Amino acid sequence: MTNWLRPLPTITEHSAPFYAGLRQRKFLVPRCRACGDFNWTPYPACRSCLSEEHDWIEVSGRGDLYSYSTVYVGPKSFGRDGPYTVAVVKLLEQPRTMIVMGNLVGCAIEDIRIDMPLRVCYLDVPGHDVTLYQFEPDR
Repeated sequence: MTNWLRPLPTITEHSAPFYAGLRQRKFLVPRCRACGDFNWTPYPACRSCLSEEHDWIEVSGRGDLYSYSTVYVGPKSFGRDGPYTVAVVKLLEQPRTMIVMGNLVGCAIEDIRIDMPLRVCYLDVPGHDVTLYQFEPDR
């Protein structure tokens, strides 16, 4: 039994490759075969050209802090984790900009700054067969 209280993702047919990649320490995103755009968040059709043909491509997981919010009093299931920072990160890969949200770890609140370089890190959820991603400073 585990004391994990936070919600876990619902893994669907469309998001299963993403979560399988996380288990392997890979950040995978769908890339359209027709136009080449990345499509974050995972979705059945390309947001640029509506093609349903895509491949899951490993990206660097690196990006810059676009925005953030530090939560001091969160929902009950996150109560013992506060304060924590939710980062909005603009990944480096193009042609289509990918804005990804995730918790920011390994950084004191007073050291957070817009445009700071970040990278994906991985968290195996204790007692569950799921890996989540977070962001940490890319030093």
